[in-house]
Amino acid sequence: MTVNTHFLNNYRLKVAFHVGVWLVLILVYAWLFQPLYGDLGMSILRGLGNLLPMAVLFYANLWLVERYFEKNRYVQFLLWATVLMIGIAALRVNLNQFFPEIKPSSVILSPGNKWWAGAVLTNILTLLVSTFYQILEIRFRHEQQNAAIISKQNEAQLQFLRAQINPHFLFNTLNNIYSLAVVRSPQTADMVMQLSKLLRYVVYDSKAEQIPLETEIDHIEQYLQLFRMRSEAPLNITFQVSGPIEGLRLEPMMLIPLVENCCKHADFDTNEKAFIRLELRVENGWLHFHTTNTKNDQDRQKDQVGGVGLDNLRQRLELLYPNAHRFTTQDKIAVFEVGFSIKMD
Repeated sequence: MTVNTHFLNNYRLKVAFHVGVWLVLILVYAWLFQPLYGDLGMSILRGLGNLLPMAVLFYANLWLVERYFEKNRYVQFLLWATVLMIGIAALRVNLNQFFPEIKPSSVILSPGNKWWAGAVLTNILTLLVSTFYQILEIRFRHEQQNAAIISKQNEAQLQFLRAQINPHFLFNTLNNIYSLAVVRSPQTADMVMQLSKLLRYVVYDSKAEQIPLETEIDHIEQYLQLFRMRSEAPLNITFQVSGPIEGLRLEPMMLIPLVENCCKHADFDTNEKAFIRLELRVENGWLHFHTTNTKNDQDRQKDQVGGVGLDNLRQRLELLYPNAHRFTTQDKIAVFEVGFSIKMD
């Protein structure tokens, strides 16, 4: 219904524009030639007698451009355009015979040639304007169609990328629960309950096109709480939020892939000084999210499965925020850093 209404409104606007242009031309014709024809009423009638056939020529040529010119059939186009132009010229010449003759002093050509010369010249001009107009119209139409196709392709790709997030998230979270279940940790039940809250967010909230930034932040905090449960010792994890976040909205699960990446690759099991630093900052209309985690390059087992998160996020940023985002990674000796910034509406 929305698309049809939008199309109907555009069609009505185009029709009104065309009608307005022809009415203005008739009035200009009447005003310019009123001194020649003697009175304004006669000038308007003669304007109608000349401009209405020219309107027929204009719109008939639109079809010729569509039918022949755009299909590279230039000979047929020129042939039919010439026939049409001469036919409309003959019609105009005959129509002008019904009106009073113009004073001889007001024209340069002889009475036998003046109407034909004027009709042919103005008809050629009408054909040129009509052809140029329709070419631009067709080009604009093709651009709109291409843009619609690209938009549909991007939407399909985005849906595919978003569909990848849920299994990836669930896989990582179940790994955490499994590690507790193996050692029969008393926190396993609480962890399953926490997981159910996160899954409610993943299943329902992630289907929306955009969600409040506060919701995504709350999701991160729940995920970190779930991750901390896997360890009996306190984990060095900090999450700082600064800036005006109220009222901001973004694509769901834009931030959590970086958090998952940190939790997956941080070396808490082998490094007493291991840490995760998460910083979210809103400043000057930009949202900045930066993550840092220590890592152990000798532990390659974590890299054997997965690898969806960062590539997925990079592609989503390209689709959702073209020319309005930055994405960087720094792989240092013992620390891995990822950050991105997006321009908020």
